[in-house]
Amino acid sequence: MKPPQSSDVPRTEATTPATFVVVRHGGHQYRVAPGDRLVVDRLPSAVGDVIGLEPVLLLSDGNGVQVDAASLEGVRVAATVAGHRRGRKIRVFTFKPKKRHRRTLGFRAEQTELVVDRVLAKGDPLPEPVAVEEFEVPETEDEAVAVEEVAPEPETPEPPAARRRSPRAAVVETGAAETVAEAEASTPSGTPEAPRRRAARKTPPPEAGE
Repeated sequence: MKPPQSSDVPRTEATTPATFVVVRHGGHQYRVAPGDRLVVDRLPSAVGDVIGLEPVLLLSDGNGVQVDAASLEGVRVAATVAGHRRGRKIRVFTFKPKKRHRRTLGFRAEQTELVVDRVLAKGDPLPEPVAVEEFEVPETEDEAVAVEEVAPEPETPEPPAARRRSPRAAVVETGAAETVAEAEASTPSGTPEAPRRRAARKTPPPEAGE
């Protein structure tokens, strides 16, 4: 076995290890570094606010790894609220055998998206939020067009469609109207017609000898 030989390639200096931390928030632990995006449970902060996440459980930087609670006391992570959103829908199905119980529910978590700015040492204040201005493209004289606002014309309500009547009902109503017209024509004006009495039928007397 040959002994190891020295390489002629010049050695490069060891690069500084990346800084990252392990922070606890909302009952979960997250490993984050400056520039990372983090999705947590909904926070009451507005979009653009800067918040501090603590406690920090582990800190790794150029000086090494720190996990002692006493040395990490007061260390926190500065993050900017990027927006609020809702998580994916989760289907919840409950079933009880022999009880005719089946129920399906849906759930979507309310979440907040954070952008990690940097790790703050003990006593460092939170950085001020940076206002993002919207960039507007200036219009040229040729492209600028005056748009006149046209008031929408009021919509006239359409008359309700006439209900189609059945032919049988029309015949019955026509016959009733003719009967009423005939009765009014036969009765003098102002004198109500007396009801007609049916004549009694006389039976012939029985013949003698029967």
